Amino acid sequence: MSSNEPRDDEILGRALSRAIETAEVEETPYDRSRIALRPLRRGASFWGISALATSAALVAIAIATVLATPASAPAAEQPTSPVSPSRGPVTPSPVATAVPSPAAPTIDRDRIYFARRDLPPIGVHINDMPRADADATSRIAHRISALLIDDTVTPPPDAFTARPARGTVTAVGDVKVTSDTVRIDLGVPTANGDWNVPDLDAVPLRQQIVYTATEEAGIRYVIVTQNGGQPARIGSFSLGSPISREDVSGYPRVSQQLMGESWPAECGPTPCPTVATARLSNSYSVDAVGRGVARFEVRIESGQTTGSVNLDIRQGDERKSPWAGKYILELDVRGADAKQGVEIVDRAPLRSVRTGGLGDVATYELALDDLRPWRVVITGDRIIIDIGGVQPLVTGTVLVYAPSRGDTLGRQFTVSGLSRTFEATTAWRVRDLSQRIVASGVSTATRGTSQLWGLYQFTVQLPSSVGGPVTLEVYWQSPRDGTDTDVVQVPLMIR
Repeated sequence: MSSNEPRDDEILGRALSRAIETAEVEETPYDRSRIALRPLRRGASFWGISALATSAALVAIAIATVLATPASAPAAEQPTSPVSPSRGPVTPSPVATAVPSPAAPTIDRDRIYFARRDLPPIGVHINDMPRADADATSRIAHRISALLIDDTVTPPPDAFTARPARGTVTAVGDVKVTSDTVRIDLGVPTANGDWNVPDLDAVPLRQQIVYTATEEAGIRYVIVTQNGGQPARIGSFSLGSPISREDVSGYPRVSQQLMGESWPAECGPTPCPTVATARLSNSYSVDAVGRGVARFEVRIESGQTTGSVNLDIRQGDERKSPWAGKYILELDVRGADAKQGVEIVDRAPLRSVRTGGLGDVATYELALDDLRPWRVVITGDRIIIDIGGVQPLVTGTVLVYAPSRGDTLGRQFTVSGLSRTFEATTAWRVRDLSQRIVASGVSTATRGTSQLWGLYQFTVQLPSSVGGPVTLEVYWQSPRDGTDTDVVQVPLMIR
C-alpha cells in the first residue's frame, strides 16, 4: 500500500481539530478558577500534569480515528458534530452603577432684594436665573435687570420697592468682575441721566442695588456707573465708588473688639466638673423674639460645660462652600451636640447653620447676610446669640424687642429686650402726645455692666384715661450724674 505523507498529515490535523471541538469540557469561570484564587507557582503542579495527560489521550484517540478512516473520503466533506450547548443560560456580569452622592446643602442665591422700614433689605427668589456655574457677570446682570427694569416680582408683606419709574433704567450694559468687586454700567436715557428718585427713596434704593449686586458668591463690593462710565447718582448719593453691604445696612459698624470674644462657662448653682460632660442641643428663630432679630440658642440639656465659650467672626468662602453667607459667626462650646450637618434657613439675616464638633468641643457656624451687630447672653443652661433688630431700637447698652415701632396695643402690655446697664437696672416710662409721663418703672435684667448682655422683661399698665399715640422709652441713668443714657423710643398706638 502506497503512502502519501502530506495527505496523511492533513487528514490527521483535521481529525484532531474535530476531536477537540466535539469534546465536552466542564468549564470553570475565571473568577472561581485556581488561576484567580491562587498565586502562580514555578514548576509543574498536579493539575498541570493531569491536563497534559488528558490532552495526550485525546490526541491518541484522534490519531486512531484518522488511521481507521478510508483514504478515499475527502476530509473536507466529513460531517462535523455540532458544538455542545451550554449547560444553562448565560447571565451577564452585573455592571457597577455609580450611586450619586447627595447634593451639598446650598442657600438660594437666585434673589433680588426689597427694602424694609428700619431694617436692611430682604431677599426674594427670582426665576429664570442662569445656572449657578454660569459666568458671574451674566447672573449679576440678570438680577439687576429684574430689580431695576422688569417689574414681575412682588415684594413680601413686610417690604417695599424703591425702584425708579419705568423707563428710567433701560439697559444693564457692561458688567465686569474683578476679584471681590463688580462694576455695573447702566443705561439711563433721561435728561442729564437723572434718576428722578425722591430723597425718601434714595436710601432704600441704594440698599436694594448693593444687596442685589453682591448676592453673587464672592462679591462684596459694587460700583455703579451709567451711560458709558459716568458715576451713577441716586438723590444725594453717588454709587461710583466701591460700596459694601455694611456701608448701606443702616447699622453702626461692628467694633473690631468684638471680632474675637471669649467668656468663662457658667455652670449654674453647682461647681463645674473637672471633665466636660455637657450634652448640648441647638435651635434658631427669625423674627420670633423681635422684628428683624435672628436668635441662635445652645441649651445644656444635661451635665455641665467647662472652660470657656468662644465666639469668632470671619468672611464666608461662598465660592467653595455653597451653604456659606458673606460672614460666618462661629461659636465653640465644650460639650457634644447630637445634631450634625447643615440646616438651610435663608431668612434674613441668617442663611444657614452648620453644627459640627472636634474632640469634646461643639462648633456652630452661623452663615450671615452681612456683618450686623450681635449680642451674647449666657445663663446657667443657655448660650444665646441675637443678631440684628430694628435699627432705631438698638443702642450700645439697651435694646427693645417687643413691642415694635407702630404696634397697636391695649393698656396693658409686656416689654422685653436686652441690656447691659449699671447694676442691671433698666428704667422705663411712657409719654403721651403732650410729653406728659403717664406711667414709669424700673426693671432688673439678668446681667449688669458687662460685655455680655442680660435679658429683661416687664409689664406696663397704663391708666384708663390714656389712649391714642404714646411713646415708650427704655433707658438707664448714669450713676455719675443721673443722665438718661441710651434712650430707646418706641412709638405706639393705644386702643
